[in-house]
Amino acid sequence: MWNQVTLMAAVTVLLPGISPHNLSDVPCGRRWRRSGRIVGGEATNPGEFPWLVSITRRGGHFCGGTLLHKRWVMTAAHCMCSGPVHLPAEHIRVTVGEHDLTSAEEPAAHEVRVSRLLLHPDYKCARFANDIALLELSSEVTWSEAVWPACLPTGFSSYSNTEATAAGWGWLQESSSKGGRADVLQKVKLQVVPNEECRDWYRSQGKKIKISDSQMCAGYESGGRDSCWADSGGPLMIGEGDQTMVVGIVSTGIGCARPRLPGLYTRISEYMVWIEGHVR
Repeated sequence: MWNQVTLMAAVTVLLPGISPHNLSDVPCGRRWRRSGRIVGGEATNPGEFPWLVSITRRGGHFCGGTLLHKRWVMTAAHCMCSGPVHLPAEHIRVTVGEHDLTSAEEPAAHEVRVSRLLLHPDYKCARFANDIALLELSSEVTWSEAVWPACLPTGFSSYSNTEATAAGWGWLQESSSKGGRADVLQKVKLQVVPNEECRDWYRSQGKKIKISDSQMCAGYESGGRDSCWADSGGPLMIGEGDQTMVVGIVSTGIGCARPRLPGLYTRISEYMVWIEGHVR
């Protein structure tokens, strides 16, 4: 199981009848710049995913997150645990407008304190069911080409067999001896795997992990592309044209990019009432 998974991101064609949900005061999900590491991925351009934030503790990146609103970030609940204990909000920082963790950005990235952590009420540390959390920022961020809110789903869709994108600053290989953590934000294209098929793949590898309807799988039967350590909390995305929708949160998995063991993501559509109840 991953503790701090590397980022993943996905881009795909929006399905008929599925429109994005906006929790902010500007048009959400706009990708200002595009181009094309996560395992098997490639570097992004600055501003390509302006809702993606770096979550840090003691000055070091450890998880990703998604900007929903001037004061709210969505991430994985397990990122906010140290063993069985919740981290104190005052230990957490969120950096918006980040691209290269080792270099100054232009315009400058901005670090914001966190005033409150809200883990889903049914989440338990060291587990991955209901793996979703909201971070309330101590001050509002300013919108720009490098800082922009994400769109979320309006209703349930399985997104089965849809191409998606994951993104983050996580490890480039499962083994640290073959590749370290990314300094520049990476992205990777993945396929959303139907849950029943994903369960069959895991069973074929002798894994008894439970995959619930509030989770989703993304990857390939042959492996080779995946999110990895320190990508946790980052977005799984689908998109059309200049608008992108975040449909999943990097949560857990077994290893990175292994055949028939795709990554597991929190299915955001299952938590929209809870998210909106706090962000609104």
